[in-house]
Amino acid sequence: MDGLTVFRIIEELKGQILGARVEKVRGADPSTLLLKLYSPARHPKNVWLVLSVEPRWPCVYLREHAPEENSAPTPFLQRARKLLRGARLRAVEQAGYDRIVRFSFERPIPVSPQPDEEEDISPTEEDASDVREIVLAAELFGRAANLFLLDAVGRVCERLRAHGTALGEIYTPPASTQRDPMTLDREDFQRFVSSARPLSACLLAEVEGFGPLYAAEVEARWRAMSPADGLTSDLAYAAFRSVLEDILHAPEPILYTREPLERLNPAHISPRDIRLSAIPLVHAEGWTATRLDSFSRATELYVTLVRQSERLRERRAALLRHLTAQIEKRERIVERLEADRRALGDAEVWRRWGEVLLANVSSAVRTAAGFLVTDYYDPEMRRVEIPTTAPTPQQAASEYFRLYRKATHGAKAIAARRAAIERELDALRRARERVEAADTLSALEDIARDIGVDRARPSSAAEKAEKPARARLPGILRFRSSEGFDILVGKSAEGNERLTFRLAAPHDVWLHAADYPGSHVIIRRAKGQTIPPRTLLQAAQLAAFFSQARQSKAVVVNYTERKFVSKIPRSRPGLVRVSEFRSLTVEPKVEAERVLEG
Repeated sequence: MDGLTVFRIIEELKGQILGARVEKVRGADPSTLLLKLYSPARHPKNVWLVLSVEPRWPCVYLREHAPEENSAPTPFLQRARKLLRGARLRAVEQAGYDRIVRFSFERPIPVSPQPDEEEDISPTEEDASDVREIVLAAELFGRAANLFLLDAVGRVCERLRAHGTALGEIYTPPASTQRDPMTLDREDFQRFVSSARPLSACLLAEVEGFGPLYAAEVEARWRAMSPADGLTSDLAYAAFRSVLEDILHAPEPILYTREPLERLNPAHISPRDIRLSAIPLVHAEGWTATRLDSFSRATELYVTLVRQSERLRERRAALLRHLTAQIEKRERIVERLEADRRALGDAEVWRRWGEVLLANVSSAVRTAAGFLVTDYYDPEMRRVEIPTTAPTPQQAASEYFRLYRKATHGAKAIAARRAAIERELDALRRARERVEAADTLSALEDIARDIGVDRARPSSAAEKAEKPARARLPGILRFRSSEGFDILVGKSAEGNERLTFRLAAPHDVWLHAADYPGSHVIIRRAKGQTIPPRTLLQAAQLAAFFSQARQSKAVVVNYTERKFVSKIPRSRPGLVRVSEFRSLTVEPKVEAERVLEG
């Protein structure tokens, strides 16, 4: 998002939210802060200010409907609730035309303790004779995007990400070395415009507020203005001023897309196919221009489309990586099975040589490599040498008959295993075709469930912190071992499926009663952490107790790391395949402490 687009959004926000009071503070995700604002003079209803510093789509805009909250209580979010709830928005300022915005709030002091749970704040007036200032600074540029909470003297109280000005220091925004577009005259413009590089590149490097969108527009207008005999710097400056004048005095929130919005499919576009502009674009010829009634709504629609496209592409790529890895794994298994089959040799040859050796017990001639015998299977009954290290023809025949039996049984087992692997390969290849053809995120998630793939792994510490809370999903029992380890038990086939493939981490320990239907059991542990023998015993006792072997005196329980457990394609919930495991024998009982959910 260009700095000049941010300028138009901020100018619009000033007329809508100045003087508003913060009623709630939430987190839509680990990178997005939501402020619920109440301003009876401007908005009879509450509105939400959205501040996102997600590196791929940092943005600021206003929306009417409450967004979904999906963020753990990070230190930044907790501090923002403490400092901003009940505060009034006094000013909104942009740093020049850069993508840095400061929201200044004031609130009465002393501040009464805030409850952990959010509550609506009544829009009553307080005595403003004793207030303190809180500033929320938003840096909205790419990978360095960040949010800072500042006190009255500009000291950083908290920051969303661990970069930029450190906690306790005076906030220092990134210094801009670019020229102010409003004061840039013709002479200054001509000094930095160089024939050695494109005009758009010069603008990107030298002029504040100009990103790729408006820089490309200046160049497009310049070329449209120029006569056939050549381009001039005077016309370049005229094109620059025309873009600037349109942004300042005739702004229009416009969303440009490759296809009309009603036909736009996020599965078939990339973020490069969507552009948010404050002016009509000459260089977007052939694109569909959708004009909206506010910059906030245009920004919300832009971010929604970009996120849908990115998330769908990422989910598809993740599923394709998983399926490709599974297909390659099975293709390697097929190669090994073929090598094993070749290593067994030809069973009919082994049988024939064994019979020939027995038929030549009295006439076989010992050689350096084996025995020289008459081949009675040969119509011409020629003499052949059969290799062997056995001292007698009888022993050599016994060895070849053993090889014959091994090759016969081995070939049958390999053929059965290969047929099963080929069926899995066929299912995986069909799933890959479905993933490539899917055009919605829900369709991809349906495929992911069909093939037993976990949801995309958490990408941040805050998201990972939320993962244990998922154990509260229905169908799961929780216990605590004598050493304090969490032990989770599935209550049904669906609960087993959810526990093993949604809650458990790859390094968690998985247990199940051998040869009996029953519950899946998971011991939660940190990566690399050793499970004490007592905890393993108590978890195994639970696996035996919550199985059909509960009445037995001793039950064998298999255990392994969760990463060695996989879902059988197209099978009923709870049916799994375990590639490697160890076992122990226990008495079915419940010694671990039951943990009741509040």
